Amino acid sequence: MQDYFKSKFGNNFDIDNLGYLSFLIGVFLLASAVGISIIFFLISIFVGLSNNKGYFKDKWNYPFIFTTIYISISTIIHFINSKSNSIDAIDPNLSLLGLINWIPFFLCFWVFQKYLNSQEKRILTGKILISGSIPVLFSGLLQLLNINGPFEIMNGFVVWFQKPISETGSLSGLFNNQNYAGIWMVMTWPFCLCELKKTQRKFIIKCFLILICTGFTSFIFLTDSRNALLGLLISTPIVLGSSSLIWYLPTLIIGLTFLAIAVLPIFPESFQIFMQSIIPSRIYTLFPEIGFKYLGSYPRINKWIAALNFIASKPIFGWGAASFPIIYKIKSGEWFGHAHNLPLEIAVSYGIIPSIVIFLTYIFILYFAFKKIYKNKSESLYFLSNQRAWFSSFLIFFLSHLVDIQYFDVRVSMYCWILLAGLKSYIEE
Repeated sequence: MQDYFKSKFGNNFDIDNLGYLSFLIGVFLLASAVGISIIFFLISIFVGLSNNKGYFKDKWNYPFIFTTIYISISTIIHFINSKSNSIDAIDPNLSLLGLINWIPFFLCFWVFQKYLNSQEKRILTGKILISGSIPVLFSGLLQLLNINGPFEIMNGFVVWFQKPISETGSLSGLFNNQNYAGIWMVMTWPFCLCELKKTQRKFIIKCFLILICTGFTSFIFLTDSRNALLGLLISTPIVLGSSSLIWYLPTLIIGLTFLAIAVLPIFPESFQIFMQSIIPSRIYTLFPEIGFKYLGSYPRINKWIAALNFIASKPIFGWGAASFPIIYKIKSGEWFGHAHNLPLEIAVSYGIIPSIVIFLTYIFILYFAFKKIYKNKSESLYFLSNQRAWFSSFLIFFLSHLVDIQYFDVRVSMYCWILLAGLKSYIEE
């Protein structure tokens, strides 16, 4: 890394270098000191905008320009209709605040491509994502030791405080939520695997990487996050490549078969008891018995059905940001923070059209990146593994947000748009 900066900067440090260096510092601090991280990201954005022309010439920006206009109009409609709204508890100001979750990140998507427009830059960013996640590992270790802080620097501008595991039930580290911690660690996992896979390493570095990878997988398992566990299973063979399927697929099929016997009620009880005796309870208890007679009674499916009903009532401009929990409580008497599906959440908030536009753009970028990765035979194995890491990391984000939502944590949303910018840069490289 030091050699990289010497070769790139040397004695010619200028405003562009300042923007790039600020971006890298922002990436490094994103998990552990998000307030400081945002300051450096803002510097990188201002620098990037000052020397980055052609925003309207890039057709990939069109969906986000359209979405910006659309959700802004939706917000205005929410203010206009607020007095005649049948549900007084819905605050149109939340729609205005909700724009912060999207419009600034559309700009990040454009600017960050400047800092990710080469293989070397994406590899370095991947390494920094790993380095920036080490404090998360450390915070998890402290939580296991029941050392929970709070720890403060800069007069409380950066605060680490872990809830005791007795309260969270699982490892959550400095995220204070096991699902948020799980998605962060499993999105970073492909970069760890890529670095571990590189053959030309000094022995001491290889040992250190094995230790880091062990820490990541242990942390992911201890979060008890089903999304994180599934993300681990999905991303690993993508980074390792098709040659790994010879041993990975049989191992995965056998493991999933054992798990299915332990939790599916179609198998005899004696079989289930036996499987539960050989599978760690931490794993099979994450997947309770599944029946198919009353699918609507399952919490997630129940939320999806409710969200679809809300969308059907106001499909064009939606109900307003953060309206799902309010409407759901009025309709069901139960409070629930979100729809457990990001496309549905956007559609409830701003209408079905921006939801479709955003997620179709995600899908197209994933598709073109996949197409290029698996047709490109000219790159070195290490470069190709790094691109697979970028692809699988964003794929994990995408799939996870079909069944849960962690996006509204600024650390996760920023990570999302960094990955998207990296993939788009690779597509057009």
